[in-house]
Amino acid sequence: MRIGFDSKLLPANGEEPQFAVVLLHGRNAEDATMRLLAGRWREHMGDTLFAMPIFQGAAEVADEEAVVDPSVPSIGLVLGAEALDAYIAGLRNDYGLTNDRIAIVGHMEGVALAFYHGLRQVESPSAIIGFSGDIEGFSDLRQDVKGRPPVLLVHGENDPVVSPVAFLQNYQALSQAGVPVSICFRPGVEREIESFGADSAMFFLKGVQATRPRRAAKAEKPVEDVAKSIKLVIWDLDETLWQGTLDDADAIVPHEARVEALRRLNRSGIVSAICSKNDFDIARRKLEALGLWDEFVFPRIAFVPKGAAIQTLIKDMQLKPKNCLFVDDNDINLAEAKAVLPDLHTLDAKSDECDAFLARLVESHAHVQKSRVEEYRSLQSRLTEGEAFEGDREAFLRTCDIHVAIATSSDLVDFAPRLEELINRTNQLNYMKTRVQPGSMVDFVSEASLREGFALFAWDKFGYHGLVGFIAADVRTEALLHMAFSCRIMHMGMESVLLHEAFQRFRNLQVPDSISVTPEIPSWITVEDFNNPEVRARILAEEISPDIDNRDVRIRFMANCQSGVFAHFSGLRDVAEIDSHPRIFVLSMILNKSYRLQNYPPAVVHYIGSDFFNVMWPREAWEHLESGLYEHCASEFCDFLKVKGRRLLVIGNPSDVGVNDDHIMRGITTTRMAAFGDVWRRLAAIRDEVDFLDVDDFVNQDRMVDCAHFRVDASRDIAKRITAWYESLPEELFEQEQLDETA
Repeated sequence: MRIGFDSKLLPANGEEPQFAVVLLHGRNAEDATMRLLAGRWREHMGDTLFAMPIFQGAAEVADEEAVVDPSVPSIGLVLGAEALDAYIAGLRNDYGLTNDRIAIVGHMEGVALAFYHGLRQVESPSAIIGFSGDIEGFSDLRQDVKGRPPVLLVHGENDPVVSPVAFLQNYQALSQAGVPVSICFRPGVEREIESFGADSAMFFLKGVQATRPRRAAKAEKPVEDVAKSIKLVIWDLDETLWQGTLDDADAIVPHEARVEALRRLNRSGIVSAICSKNDFDIARRKLEALGLWDEFVFPRIAFVPKGAAIQTLIKDMQLKPKNCLFVDDNDINLAEAKAVLPDLHTLDAKSDECDAFLARLVESHAHVQKSRVEEYRSLQSRLTEGEAFEGDREAFLRTCDIHVAIATSSDLVDFAPRLEELINRTNQLNYMKTRVQPGSMVDFVSEASLREGFALFAWDKFGYHGLVGFIAADVRTEALLHMAFSCRIMHMGMESVLLHEAFQRFRNLQVPDSISVTPEIPSWITVEDFNNPEVRARILAEEISPDIDNRDVRIRFMANCQSGVFAHFSGLRDVAEIDSHPRIFVLSMILNKSYRLQNYPPAVVHYIGSDFFNVMWPREAWEHLESGLYEHCASEFCDFLKVKGRRLLVIGNPSDVGVNDDHIMRGITTTRMAAFGDVWRRLAAIRDEVDFLDVDDFVNQDRMVDCAHFRVDASRDIAKRITAWYESLPEELFEQEQLDETA
């Protein structure tokens, strides 16, 4: 079991957290109950961090177990407790919190994990709260309990799973074990967390927190933490970047280790600026001669006080002093800068520690493979021209030729690392104050039927600015989950554009009152279509690889909103073309022959779930699909691929998956799903160019979001089988394609 992804709501007061509350979901991890609860409490607990980890693998482990005795801990419970222990250890390390400042709250199945973990800690959590759940895995509470934190049990009279009798037995067992336990029993309530129960638990937590003294000001960050927080290095020149001074230019000897650190930092997203008391033209000529001028942005080279110069530089770059490092050999300059900007990090170029810290700085960002030099150079050009412009700001923005494009759904998988970086590194324009677990955004965006995201890319006449904004919302509740923007686009109206796009998808999007962004498209911004091949190619080239247009496309994934997911997890993205609405393939294209206009590389993967929905077919075709029309379309497509020399893998759907009223209204029935699957089984049995991936052996109802969308773990398993199929294809298939193109 592992934490697939998690979300954190930072303290509402904007300060370092005094406390943390870890909220554990039930088995349905996509239920927004805990997030809504965190949002409700956060308004009244402004100094508290709320963390919501999502455990993956719990349902699969539980389904394989046959534990009947509740006093025997299940494998899932043990593995979950281990994962939770590691997660809370991360909270302690990242935020300097001790266990007595971390509370654990569980809902339904999450209650068992909260108690099994929390009561076994020698250094117990500050409190444990259980909503509508049972306590499991203890053979004898009096013997098993190691810590006795205050406990609150909140339960509904009409809970259909855990009866009032079981609830009272839990209360009695805790009391007899010496655990200080309180209860909140709600007449007429089932399993939901209603207002009275939520408020009772909040006041319980506030009471516990009131017994803890306020933490002293946070100690200075360890060197490793400081290194991770740096976004900008401001360099002095004389006796810092080189030995010697420009007064005697011939005697200058570059400090090779620092020059190499500067170059490597630029490649890893840490930009470098200059603040030097020198003649600008002389310094520039020397830096150009050394091949270093283009490594810098925002050079401040003048005989002016460095404190004020650095203050203006950081403001122009729209950064915070705490994310900047100033390197200088002059003690007075360092002291002056620190006096003007107390949060600025400084480094004495004369000290033995200087090069060691720069090496740690390089190492801490080595995993990032994205330069931001051009992005900040564009910002510099825009500021310079803006200062010279005579007129109001809107008039200036209209001269900037600002363009944006918005990616959604399956397309976001390509940019998952950048989305994670944007959320975790953004402070000023992180409107929801969220943070996410490293490596978690791939899973987050891989289930677009649960969480829809919108990523904004921008460019103007000054250059390409990159991925500068992200909004995500819960599909079922329309609650806003993330809203973060790069500070480089501050005051340009891009927040309004992206929020406007989100409202086109979610008419009742729940935006907190604290976010004062108007959803609109300003007149000075042109919105481009991400699905335009030229626009998409440019963005992919900038964000992924400059050779994206010249790659050898060998496989196409045709699974609409799950295409990018399969491509990513299969490890074939570098040789793949992916479809995603509106640039998709559906079998109804056979009817108007438009399928012949699309490109099909040697290997083609199609998911039949894309064909289930009525909206994918002409109205007059609906009643004929199961009586031969679908099979006719499938056969014609196979004939076409055979003539073209292509191979097709069709991904089936689990036979035990159910449909709900919404699916039925959209044309999906169990009869249709079974009929479509049978068509492809028959074709695969008689045609060499077609293979059918029957998922019944490893995907069941629990591994589906709904009847046509896989959960992320199921997508991983499907992707492994796609890879095996692809690797089994004869090389001649791809060689013939190259010969055809040459001819």
